[in-house]
Amino acid sequence: MIAVEPRRAEALKIGYEATDWLKVPGFEEYTEFMDEWTVELLVRNGEPIGAIYTRGPEFHISILPEWRGRWATRSILKRIIPRPLAITLVTPGFEHVGNYLVRLGFERHGIYYVREHHGH
Repeated sequence: MIAVEPRRAEALKIGYEATDWLKVPGFEEYTEFMDEWTVELLVRNGEPIGAIYTRGPEFHISILPEWRGRWATRSILKRIIPRPLAITLVTPGFEHVGNYLVRLGFERHGIYYVREHHGH
């Protein structure tokens, strides 16, 4: 079972390890940048597998490499993706994630993927 837990310190650490950086910041620089973000731990059967970052409608998910392609379901993503407006971007090299977002109702706008949810 997948759970989202408000364990910020651990989520920051796992998220730092899980992110595919174009330019790797120092951990302190990363945590300072994330100061305005809500950072939560993504856990599967008690084991941390990644981090979820949200700030208003913007969200990002970093998954540890060994869990990629093995965790996402529509029901989990419904709990994670902000409503009524969601905005994210895809790291270069992970274009398949953009394709998945489009199947979930996101539209591509330049480097961003945007979804407006109307109704339930």
